Amino acid sequence: MNRGTGKKVIETAVVLFGLVAAVFVYLWVDPERFIKPDQTPVTAAETAAAPQESYTGRVAGEDIVRVSGKEDIEKLTGNTYVTAEPVSVIETGIYSLNPWVDPYEITKMRNSSGRMVSSGRRAPEVTDSALEALEYYQEYYLIELPDGSMVPAQFPASYKDAIEKKEAVTLPIGVRKTNSSEAKRYLAEICETYGADNTYTLYMIDDQWQQEHDFTFFIIRFGIAAAVFLVLAVGLLTVYYKAGN
Repeated sequence: MNRGTGKKVIETAVVLFGLVAAVFVYLWVDPERFIKPDQTPVTAAETAAAPQESYTGRVAGEDIVRVSGKEDIEKLTGNTYVTAEPVSVIETGIYSLNPWVDPYEITKMRNSSGRMVSSGRRAPEVTDSALEALEYYQEYYLIELPDGSMVPAQFPASYKDAIEKKEAVTLPIGVRKTNSSEAKRYLAEICETYGADNTYTLYMIDDQWQQEHDFTFFIIRFGIAAAVFLVLAVGLLTVYYKAGN
C-alpha cells in the first residue's frame, strides 16, 4: 500500500468511526433531560372533575392508584388512570410507532426533481430495529412490579434510567392499552421468558406534549450527535496530520 492510499484509508476510517460514535450518541441522548413537561402532580380528583381531558403521561399525584401486580392491571378498564412504582426494568428492543405519526408520511422519498413524494410504503407498526426506530418509535419495557410480576410498559427513557440506578421511581400516569396482534407477536418471546402477559401494556406517554416537541427533540439529538462527530473526526485527523502524515 502506497503512502497516498494509506492516508485515504486512515481518513476514511476516522470518518466512519466518527459517524458510528455519532449514531450511538443520537440513540443515547434523552432530550427530556433538557426539556421537561409540566411537573405539577395530577390528583385523582382532577381526573374525575375533567374526564374529557387526557392525563396520560402526566406526573402522578399521591392518590393516583398504584398497581402492585399484573392482576391489578387485568382488572382495569381502558379509562382508569393508574401509575406504578417498579422494582426493576428490562429493555425489550421492541418499538411501536408513535400514535400521532403518519406511517406513510415518514416513508416519503425524493424524486429526480428533489420533491418529496409518497413511496407507497407503510412504516411498520412495530419493529425490533433500533436504527429504524430512531425518530418515530417508542420502546416497550418490561417492568417488575412490587409483587414480582413483570408487565409491558411504555414511558419516557429518563424513568428507565432512574429505575436502573435503583432510585425510588413513580412512573407517569398511565392507562391499560390492549396490544395489537403485531405487538403481541413481537413481544411474545421476551414476555414468555420473563413470565409477562403480552396482552396489555401500561401506556404512560403524553402524546400531545411529545408530538408538540418532536422536532425540538430531533434538533437536540442531531445537534449533539453532529458535535460529537465533528470533535472526533476533526480532532483525530488533526492529530494524524500533525504527526507528519
